[in-house]
Amino acid sequence: MKLTAVHSLGLRQRLLLWILLPLIVVFIVSILFDYRLAQETANTAYDHSLNNAALDIVVYIHTAGLSPQLNLSPEAEAMLRYDAMNKIFFAVRNSEQQLLAGDADLPIYPGSLHERPAFVDDNYRGEKIRATTHRAIIDGDEMTITVAETMRERNHASRRILVAITLPNLVVITATLLIVYFGVHRGLIPLRHIENQIASRSPRDLRALDIEYAPREIRPMLTRLNELFESLRQATAAQQRFLSDAAHQLRTPLAGLQTQIELVAAEGKYPRNEERLVRIEESVERIAHLVTQLLIYAQTEPAAAANQIFQPVALHELAESSASTFIDRALAKNIDLGFEIEPATITGIAWMLREALGNLIDNALRYCPAGSTVTVRSGTHSGHPYLAVEDNGPGIPPEERTQIFERFYRIPGAINGGCGLGLSIVQEIVQLHAATIHISESMGGGLTATLSFPADNVKNI
Repeated sequence: MKLTAVHSLGLRQRLLLWILLPLIVVFIVSILFDYRLAQETANTAYDHSLNNAALDIVVYIHTAGLSPQLNLSPEAEAMLRYDAMNKIFFAVRNSEQQLLAGDADLPIYPGSLHERPAFVDDNYRGEKIRATTHRAIIDGDEMTITVAETMRERNHASRRILVAITLPNLVVITATLLIVYFGVHRGLIPLRHIENQIASRSPRDLRALDIEYAPREIRPMLTRLNELFESLRQATAAQQRFLSDAAHQLRTPLAGLQTQIELVAAEGKYPRNEERLVRIEESVERIAHLVTQLLIYAQTEPAAAANQIFQPVALHELAESSASTFIDRALAKNIDLGFEIEPATITGIAWMLREALGNLIDNALRYCPAGSTVTVRSGTHSGHPYLAVEDNGPGIPPEERTQIFERFYRIPGAINGGCGLGLSIVQEIVQLHAATIHISESMGGGLTATLSFPADNVKNI
């Protein structure tokens, strides 16, 4: 197995690999050793029986006259040769190697008078045989008795021994593997709890991990991780303080400048340059709007929003309160701003959702001509809570709809007044709430912007 493949395995797979592989090797070696030992024991028994057959033949050798003779009746020879599975061969020769009885073509194998019986494996008449040669002195004449048998019964016994050894070992190794698997499975439960604890968190959740029941081996790693979370919380808190200070420092002089311009316009000190004064006032308003949008955009980024607390938010109440702040502006532009709200509740950050909806309403009022209609909706569709703003204004060309969420992007030919950050802010807030935003053409030919929240919003956020 390649090293890279091993490195790509999970902890459970690695543990099982390094535990089970040695067990399997031990299992195979154990089977081979037990099989060899059992086979040698069985062969010893068969060899002993084969040697006894040679000794039994010696009993039937007698001296008749000048030379020994084998007094073996046909019935006795039939019994000697009988075997349920094997073929039995034998040959009896005198000191001059003359055949007295048996199979004349059976070879003579080494043997002695005093050593332990010698056994050899050979091929005879097309079959493998096991043979032994026994030498005996009868009335001064050295007799050679060779007995051989085929290997059928031995091979059959070997197979039975192999099965008899393998099956119990296989049961034991299978039980061991199951015990190891479930042991590893149970042993890794604390790691899975830690994994689920981390996986269930959103990017903004920087709370310390609970390591009370974590295995001792991974506690140092989890402690370092908690220290990292604490550092991120502190950095996020510092960023929030900076944003608040920056907002105050930027808004204060801008508000003062705008007030002075309004006072100058009210006193009528520059009657010849009223148009220029109006342009200056509009520029200051755009700068103030841009600064506000930049600060909101920075606050809605995931890193900056990490310390925000998600709470239940009633979308119908949020829609009504947000849209109400735009009524005077809608009346001034002769736009019909209405509501179609149904109860819907999610878990989220209320001020961010108010900003997202406010940006959508602001865009609708900004780009719709006088006499248009803007409708703010809330409710639940197919189990998904939603907020929507629909208008019958000029709309957005389909080819531009994929780019309008980019920062500072403005549609070519659009009227002045926007800064190109409104929909980028909406996108950040939508992503932070695991929601989606869909831009489509409305029934009146304008635009419908829909924020759709997950059906399991409370569980996911």
